[in-house]
Amino acid sequence: MYSKCQKCGKKLTDPESIKRGYGPECWNSLTAHYYRNPVDWENYSVPGQMNIEDFLDMEGGDNGNKKDMP
Repeated sequence: MYSKCQKCGKKLTDPESIKRGYGPECWNSLTAHYYRNPVDWENYSVPGQMNIEDFLDMEGGDNGNKKDMP
């Protein structure tokens, strides 16, 4: 339980704000990056990142028909 915002120091009056220790504006600024628009992971790519097909197409990617180590 807090009486002042842990970020800006303003007095807290809302029961939820008192419980978490941050006023609504400060809480939103602290948590905004957690609640961004959802990512479309099927179409998401990182520039230069390899996928499994790229790796297997590399020289020796087929393991040279050798058995894996036990």
